[in-house]
Amino acid sequence: MSAVRAALRISRRDMWRAKGRSLLILVMIGLPVLAITAAFTYTSTSELDPRERLRWDLGAAAALVTDTELVGPVRQDAERAGLLTELSGTTRPPLAKAEIEAVAGPGARVIRSFEGYGKYQERDGYRDAMIWEADARDPVTTSRFHLLDGRFPQAEDEVAVSDVVGVPVGNILRVTRDGIAKRVVGVVRASPPAAGYDVRQIITLPGTLLGHVNGDSHRSRWLIETRLPVTWDQVRQANEKGLTVLSRAVLDDPPAIGDGQDDVGGYRPSLSWNEPLVAAVLVTQVVLLAGPAFAVGLRRRRRELALIAAQGGSARQLKLIVISDGLVLGAGASVLGAVLGVGVARGIVAAAGQWPDGELGPFDVPVGMVAVIVALGTLSGLAAAIVPAVQAARWDVAAALAGRRDTRRDRAGRPLLGTLVAVLGGVALAYAALSGRLDAFIAGALLGELGLVMIMPWLVRRIGPLAGRLPLPLRLAVRDGVRNRGRTAPAVVAVMAAAATFGMIVVVSDSSMARDERMYRGPYTQGTTAIYGAEVTEESWRTIRGIAAETLPGGPLIEAFIPVDAKGEPLRPDLLERGCDGCRVYNAWDGLPLGGPDLLRYVLGRTDPAAEAALAAGRAVVFNQAGVRNGEAVLTLPPQNATTDAEPARVSLPATFVRVDGPAPASGVAPVSAFTSRGYAVKLTHLLVDPQVRRLTPAEVRRLDGPVRAVTARVAVAAERGPDNRGLRGLHPFIIAAALIALAATFSATALAAADSRGDMETLSALGARPRTRRAVVAGQAALIAGLGVPVGLLAGLGLAAVESAQLAVMFQGIPPDWAPNGYRFPDPGFVLAVPWVQFVAVAVGLPLLAALVAGLFARTRVRVSRRVA
Repeated sequence: MSAVRAALRISRRDMWRAKGRSLLILVMIGLPVLAITAAFTYTSTSELDPRERLRWDLGAAAALVTDTELVGPVRQDAERAGLLTELSGTTRPPLAKAEIEAVAGPGARVIRSFEGYGKYQERDGYRDAMIWEADARDPVTTSRFHLLDGRFPQAEDEVAVSDVVGVPVGNILRVTRDGIAKRVVGVVRASPPAAGYDVRQIITLPGTLLGHVNGDSHRSRWLIETRLPVTWDQVRQANEKGLTVLSRAVLDDPPAIGDGQDDVGGYRPSLSWNEPLVAAVLVTQVVLLAGPAFAVGLRRRRRELALIAAQGGSARQLKLIVISDGLVLGAGASVLGAVLGVGVARGIVAAAGQWPDGELGPFDVPVGMVAVIVALGTLSGLAAAIVPAVQAARWDVAAALAGRRDTRRDRAGRPLLGTLVAVLGGVALAYAALSGRLDAFIAGALLGELGLVMIMPWLVRRIGPLAGRLPLPLRLAVRDGVRNRGRTAPAVVAVMAAAATFGMIVVVSDSSMARDERMYRGPYTQGTTAIYGAEVTEESWRTIRGIAAETLPGGPLIEAFIPVDAKGEPLRPDLLERGCDGCRVYNAWDGLPLGGPDLLRYVLGRTDPAAEAALAAGRAVVFNQAGVRNGEAVLTLPPQNATTDAEPARVSLPATFVRVDGPAPASGVAPVSAFTSRGYAVKLTHLLVDPQVRRLTPAEVRRLDGPVRAVTARVAVAAERGPDNRGLRGLHPFIIAAALIALAATFSATALAAADSRGDMETLSALGARPRTRRAVVAGQAALIAGLGVPVGLLAGLGLAAVESAQLAVMFQGIPPDWAPNGYRFPDPGFVLAVPWVQFVAVAVGLPLLAALVAGLFARTRVRVSRRVA
């Protein structure tokens, strides 16, 4: 222990004496710890646990009862009432208020509410929102919401909305596709997304809105106001009747976790095995970055350590001193990084805002995870000092005291062992591609990186013979890198790892967009502008046609119709036989629209004279071969807003089968005359602007939208823009961060190389080398490190992205064929790998050049006279 204390004292004193080198190591270790701590703290703050959600789930109530409308018993999670582990498949009518009061117990007051999802109109179409029907003026329910402006609804035509809806007090909100007008009388702060609710909320009185939402489910919920706690026994009694209960008392004192009759699996945050694997990868990055810094610092301390050895210090004690450097610097950097990380997270949370000023919950520091991060940071410092410690024990003491360079060669790596480890990593990645396991993916990436660490010194040595044909500065830089392989190889691998991260994220982002494009199936061809509405009168359509003709002069409009019954109810013509193997019709239009040759060309995606001739002859053109038998197609005509289970009418039409070239949004096209000749009236539902004729700009769509929607609230204008890739914008910060890390790794490695070769630079100056030559040598060192690490890293990132794409391909193949509606199987995108070669080439060439330029500009060129000892 005395030797350990002495080594720690020496390390602490050396850290203060060499402040620049120590600061560099502190930054290399502390920055990753800071970033990880800030990320985990922010995530812990944004992800609310059940107790933190009580403010929005219960308000001032003691419990929240949800009627599942299932015949009991059901089994629920104690802390997340919506998580059911056992449930019955038999449904029943909703329970009455008296039955809920019996469950709540004597003296309890119950307040009924309804929660469901519906739509409201915006300028560019419809948006989903959570509709909450209850009397928000009740003190029990009022505390669930933070009122920003106005008041809560008091009449049936009034609503309050969350602030993200963007409709101020006094304006009219059109709700549901029927365009029901509601006056906004209040604006509330949106609930945090992690609270389990859609942030777009509409609050209204009971029975005023959800009854108009067709096809959207909604459930009865009851807030329980009582002075007595709602116990777990009461919860289990409610479960017997098909009710779930979120109880404040149960959250405060949850039941035991187990498999018994009265036990339940509660919410318990746990540490996933993937998180330690990710941490292991980050530790490896820190070791690769900090290892060369320890090696350079060790060479600066050669004389000091040689004096200790000359006075009787053993090799073990020299190792202990160097490892103590790693312990002191690693622990100090980790603690400092963790403290600063919590502070950075606190600043981000303060800027983002906590509810009700923002979307985040109470500030929460995951102390256990932060402790693990600090331990891993300390471990990374120790690991980074191991190799320099072994080198210190092997020094020639006499040469070190004389100031001569250690002439022994650096180890040439372990190419055979490294190849074996890299192959194991490849096997793990192959298994990850086939199984979709994230832990196998991370383990494979880690093993592959370790294998390259072992192989890299051998690879660096192989480039030595190539230096003879290079200009003098580059030749000196390459030979210096080959001679100091113990410093160059880890620096190259560190740059390679950062470039691999950048390459993987870029390829994953582009592949995700390409996959979305391949899988996307919209109701219209991409680029189409549609004016649509099923409940628009003919007079309104005439006005809308005039507005469109004035706004879009020369732009032909394609018309689509639907049949209506004797009562004027719109019908949905659909094929009676529509099942087909590998069907390419996804029925976005719910059957066969009615129209002419222009609509057929639009839906079919090409010009087909034979199909147009059949349509003109009064025959339906059907894209599903199973739907045509003996030259006829049998269509069912269910009402679009069916309120009964009555058998829909049927009609037989002469039909012609036409094979589609690509995915079609409808089962075919029927002529208008085929229905009018059978006594049906037709109604216009769509006016389409064909993108092959004219593709409207967003400004033109907005200019068309206002006047059209001013005619009637039952019409909408929408532009088909393809898949929404806004979610991938979250990758942009990671792409920028990866690029900055690659730059930082390159510059750090170059700075270390320049510091370690300062004696050689002084020798060059003594021989008459100009400052320009010395700058060129430093620039060559940067070009060598980045030129080796960046291209290899980009290729490695491409390989990792390929594994991720293979995992997704396997996942999509596992989707059952009958998962999608209408018998259509959503397309299997297969293996999608989109490589942005322009970005790859720009980074592979530009980053080494940028590193060389920056290193050359900031290189020290001042001559310093050094004492030489022969």
